[in-house]
This record gives sequence, structure tokens and C-alpha cells, in this order.
Amino acid sequence: MSASEKSSLKAAILPERGVLRLSGPDMREFLQGLVTNNVETVEPGKAVYSALLMPQGKFLFDFFIAEDAEGRFLLDCEAERAPALLKRLTMYKLRAKVEVENLTESHCVTVLWDGEAAATAPEEGALFPDPRLAALGTRAILPRDKAEDFIVMARAAHKSPLNWHRHRILLGVGDATYDYEPEKSFPLELNFDELHAIDFKKGCYVGQEVTSRTKRRGSVRKRLLPCVVKGAMPAPGVAVKAGTREVGTVFSGDIEAGRVLALLRLDLVSGATLDADDATLVPEVPLWAGFSLEDGADADK
Repeated sequence: MSASEKSSLKAAILPERGVLRLSGPDMREFLQGLVTNNVETVEPGKAVYSALLMPQGKFLFDFFIAEDAEGRFLLDCEAERAPALLKRLTMYKLRAKVEVENLTESHCVTVLWDGEAAATAPEEGALFPDPRLAALGTRAILPRDKAEDFIVMARAAHKSPLNWHRHRILLGVGDATYDYEPEKSFPLELNFDELHAIDFKKGCYVGQEVTSRTKRRGSVRKRLLPCVVKGAMPAPGVAVKAGTREVGTVFSGDIEAGRVLALLRLDLVSGATLDADDATLVPEVPLWAGFSLEDGADADK
């Protein structure tokens, strides 16, 4: 039996994740004025989770910002939307001395969880604890041709991406590819405030005014919540109803875990029976969250 087979540590290469690289003397200042988190805290081995919003405060992109050994920023982002993120960053660049490259064809993202990774930072790439939750483990940005060797070096059992998504769904953590709606959802609805994606003291960024006002007033009417499924697993996109009233939408789910993530109206779900097609959903508040199902009752109408 190999060392990786004996280890509880698991690893998966995520095909839905892509990589952008930023370089240039204005790189840090440029991102600091755009994104929701404090870029000044990024250093090798310490990344931040952050987002780029619309001026109206709605979600556009999320990503992890890591620093490589050469002092460049690597953005762990959605692969399918990496070109759109690059285009958006280029639009904001103006005269800033910043270069933005899409490395998705040559680089990938690997996640490690349920154990201690016996690995060091790659020469070309980045290795960092997931800044959202300790239970989400470690993330690595790597050249694609080095990923398999990295997993062996980390002494991890190679798992499929489905295993990783089951893990995050059990923790109640969303994923942009499956759970977030660009130009529709607001970051606090997606629990970005609870998952350390927003620094409310850092200063200006795109969409800051709406985000700060929503937080200050406590007017978050919706939240992405894990739900226990009783009955047949509902498909993504199915409406959640309390009686005849629509109160939310189902997003990602896992049959083996018997759970889904759903964006729900807090002021309408507490104490209600929630139906999604042929299933009944029982919403739960994740252990890491600082809100309750009753928090939406006094939200602004």
C-alpha cells in the first residue's frame, strides 16, 4: 500500500478553475482599488479570497489572489470566465503599469483537504491555506504538467473533483461555477462577508458603497444556505417554494451527501415548509456563519 493510500489527506485537480497572472510595478495598487479584499496582506504562502463587483454592488467575479516566488500575483479564478475577467481588468488598467496574462492552458488549481499536506511551495506557482475556512484545506496553483507529481509529493490520495464538491457542500460553501449568478446576486447574499472575502476597512473599491451600506444596515434579505434534502434530489435551477410563494432557488447539490445549496429569502423560510419539486428542504445555518434564519425578518423591504 502506498503512502498516499494510507493518508487521510485528499487531493483533486479542479478543471473548472483557471489562472491569471498579474505583474508590473503598479500591480498591487491597481488591484487594491478594484477588489473587495485588502491586497496589501498578500504574500508568498498567504492568499486572500476576494471579488470584483459591478459599480451597483452586484457580483461579477470571485478569485483567490496569491503571490508567487517572483513577486507576481496569481489569480485562482473560474476557467470559463477567465477571459472575461482578463478583459474587465484590462478595461480598468488605463495607464497603470500592469500586465495581465491568462495562464489557464498551462496552469491548473489543485485542492488538498482532510489532512496535513507534506508539500512545499512549487517553484512556479503558489501554495496557500484556503483563506475562507480552515476546513477547506490548502490550494495550489501549478503548471499542469507538475500537478500529478505534486499530489504524490504531498502524500495525498488522488480524488475526483466530485469528492471535493461534496466536501464543500457539506460545509455549506458555495462555488462560483455552480452557485453564484453574475450581475444578479450581491456578495453578502453569497456569504462573502462570512468567508473573509470583504475588508470593510480597506478603503474604496468598485461597488463598495452598496456593499458597506448593506452590511451596516443589516439588510441582507437572502443567503446561500445548505439544505438537507428529504425526497428526490432537485435539479439546479429549481424554484424553492413555501406554499405557493417562491422563496429561493436550488443550486449545487450532492446525492450521496443528501444536500443542496440554495439561495433563500431569510424573511420567508423560518418555520416554513420548503418544497423543491418532489423534495422537502430543511435549511441549516453553517457552523462558521454569524447570522441566523431569523435575520431577514427586519431587512429593508
